Amino acid sequence: MFKKSIFWFRQDLRTFDNIWLFNAVQKSENILPIFIIDENLQNEFWKEDKRFLFLYELLTDLKRELQEKGSDLYVFQGVPEIIFPELIKKHDIDSVFLNNSYSSYGKNRDSNILNFCNSQNIQLFNYNDFLIFPPEKIPYRKVFTPFYKIWRRELDYIELDLLKIEKINTEYSISNNIEIPNQKHPYFTLDTIKKSLSEFNFDTYEDFKDFPAIELGTSKLSPYLRFWKISPRWLFLRTRDHNETFVKEIAWREFWHHVRYNFPEVDYLEFQEKRRNIDWINKKEDFEKFCNAETWYPIIDAAIIQLKETNFMHGRVRMVVASFLTKNLLIDWKMWEKFFKKYLLDYDETINIWNWQWSASVWPDPKPLRVFNPILQSQKFDKNSEYVKKYIPELDRFSPQEIHDPIKYSLDWYFPPMIDQKSSWKRARIYYKWENRE
Repeated sequence: MFKKSIFWFRQDLRTFDNIWLFNAVQKSENILPIFIIDENLQNEFWKEDKRFLFLYELLTDLKRELQEKGSDLYVFQGVPEIIFPELIKKHDIDSVFLNNSYSSYGKNRDSNILNFCNSQNIQLFNYNDFLIFPPEKIPYRKVFTPFYKIWRRELDYIELDLLKIEKINTEYSISNNIEIPNQKHPYFTLDTIKKSLSEFNFDTYEDFKDFPAIELGTSKLSPYLRFWKISPRWLFLRTRDHNETFVKEIAWREFWHHVRYNFPEVDYLEFQEKRRNIDWINKKEDFEKFCNAETWYPIIDAAIIQLKETNFMHGRVRMVVASFLTKNLLIDWKMWEKFFKKYLLDYDETINIWNWQWSASVWPDPKPLRVFNPILQSQKFDKNSEYVKKYIPELDRFSPQEIHDPIKYSLDWYFPPMIDQKSSWKRARIYYKWENRE
């Protein structure tokens, strides 16, 4: 039994079904729960980044949960490698508990903390609570379908217990922690997750998930999974008897982390060796127009506006956007990956990198060159142009037929599209060497 332990919250902002927090409570007489607003990460965001507002509300709610259990949350701002030695020395800490981080920066930071703890004879316990199955538990697969069969089969053989903590002993007096700002994200709040969990129909997910205008066609739970406000175990148990398609979404999240664990050397290197020499055009003017929602393909521009305004982009239009950028404009997927990092509320380094590799057709996918025609996608999944008109209200006076195909109808308000879809697709086949494949 340890006398004084630190539990370091990072992306696991919950007390329910937090396995390693449960273990810390069982193994320690006293717990000091902390969260560090990491200045190294903070510097990656601009001053007015709305995503901090989302974090503040989650921290406020976590603080409430801890207080109800007799504890509290102490928030610090700075560099973890500096803060930790001070806390350990001041409070005579003899152990540290934390859940693993899977980002490049997170792993390096945690390694530094581990080295410090070892030098001070302080026990550090880290655990995988981010995934249902850690990568070493399942034989690696390069393609999702065989991975999913193994992953899903393994779940039938284990019993998932959701752990609940009744009380956390905390006997500390800390004065140098900071107050959590009382602010909320304008689009994603705890009320949003409550609405999703109470109103979202998991049974109809497969029927409505591809239609961006349907408010609850998707669960919109990804930001909460990103910060572990809900656990993947709980979500699996909640959905496994309702819709296997939704369960596969959970598995995709795990799959990308397993891939990265087994192939870390290809993070920013195309997985397919034959696709590492694509001569990306990377025309600066095209990329700027794209980022400014000036492609003049309405469904793509609406998606960019949605991302910038709400820090979210619907899954179907993410694929359309990615295809247009890489196949039609021939802009390196790594440039857009960084753009997504700048705005996405549910940004996860691993998932984003590998999703972009899949979208850019540089991943070992059974379909060699995946292309999403923005005109056809708009006609099929936004039939009445409700999604487009929501984010581009200036197009409200035009018919859906005109909005779907701005080339054919030459809208007087809308500029001609920056590139012809058909001719650019032919060019992509040449650049990807698909027509002249060996």
